[in-house]
Amino acid sequence: MIRIESAEREELLLIMRVQVGQLTASEAARQMGVSRKTFYQRAQRGLEGMVAALAPRPAGRPGEARDTEKEALLAKIAQLQREKLELQQLLRVRELLQEVRVEDVKGTKKKAGKAGPGCGGRRQDAG
Repeated sequence: MIRIESAEREELLLIMRVQVGQLTASEAARQMGVSRKTFYQRAQRGLEGMVAALAPRPAGRPGEARDTEKEALLAKIAQLQREKLELQQLLRVRELLQEVRVEDVKGTKKKAGKAGPGCGGRRQDAG
């Protein structure tokens, strides 16, 4: 149960008595030591608080508070990890391509050193 301080309890009782017609707003304001305008402002604030407290809420325990900054940082970490993996894969592909090019260059040099048919022989004149 909610514990209400004595002054707050008296103010609540005065507001409720005005609501049910047992007391005028002017009399309640006088007993509270405030103007009638201030009484109405406090009464309005109190009634809005009661309505908010009585509003339906989801059953069960409230969820944990969300830490949006932490969520944003975790999302950024995940994005950077994906980018890192992509770059590692790209680097590996480049290394493999470089190996293939080196092998092609070595193979081309070996082929150029061997005399094949028509190489190094006599030149035939057309005609």
